[in-house]
Amino acid sequence: MSTEVDPGDWEELDPWWQAYTETRSIARSPASERTLDKAGFADWWNELDPWWSIYTEIGHETAIDIADLLEQFNEAWRQSAAHFDTDPMSSALTRNSGPLLPSKEEDWSMWLANLLRHAPALVTELFDISVDEPPEQVIRETRLSKDEGGFRRPDILVRYPERGISIEVKIGDTNYGKTEETARLTERKYPKQAWTHALLLPERYTGRLRANLESSVSEHPEDGLQVEWDDPGPVSVVFWSDVAAAIRNLLWRGDTVDDHWAANAYLFCAAVEQRIMNFAPEPMIERMADPVGVVDETQALMLAGELEEQLTYLRARANA
Repeated sequence: MSTEVDPGDWEELDPWWQAYTETRSIARSPASERTLDKAGFADWWNELDPWWSIYTEIGHETAIDIADLLEQFNEAWRQSAAHFDTDPMSSALTRNSGPLLPSKEEDWSMWLANLLRHAPALVTELFDISVDEPPEQVIRETRLSKDEGGFRRPDILVRYPERGISIEVKIGDTNYGKTEETARLTERKYPKQAWTHALLLPERYTGRLRANLESSVSEHPEDGLQVEWDDPGPVSVVFWSDVAAAIRNLLWRGDTVDDHWAANAYLFCAAVEQRIMNFAPEPMIERMADPVGVVDETQALMLAGELEEQLTYLRARANA
């Protein structure tokens, strides 16, 4: 089991700790005092009580809002054209229950490629490209030779007779620079298609993308976030939240290939939202919305940032 800590976690903790240490003497007291001076414990607990109430309310109130939304969503799913009567977030996907979940970027890439292979509606929904038929080919990890030796492997190539889509799939890997060369080599190997290039990553890594590629990243009102390169041209930034939202829209409308595809897409959506986007499933939300102990309260506090992101995402889906 990995014990690596995402630097973003510390970035979220720092403002909270700074605010606390600036206002509460317990955090500024010497270590020896905290350990040995039992007489001061009562005063410190009195200081801690209001702080605990304020900070647990942050996640607690957000969890209540999410729980209300998910309850509405479950009813809306029951009344929709979808094959399912509950929201993808209604059950927790864990290693000990549910489907076998991907553990590597290659596995996520393969799952997404399988969904794109049979569903022109997903291509249209996700990339705003009007197509009525499945692609001629969906290729994974093909070898693209470089002039100086070696090769690149694009994660996913979706090919139609006159156009194509290359997708660089990212989850934890932040080596975004190779996307430019991979896209350029794709166009060289398949010159008959007009290519759209996409870089797929978690939205929380937008800051890292900007830092790694500096001035190359720009945002446009209509096209969204793009990485501007002279050759092969702009690469569109697509977030995993966009993928999950696109699948939700298709399932909601009943715009699916068949029952098997729908089931596969439903599980993929749930896996993306819970495992990549780090959203809390409904059972966890219910415990945080109606806590029965300090563990539930602490969890709401620790996940306050993610809960706000989840609430924003779900509200956008409700208004879509």
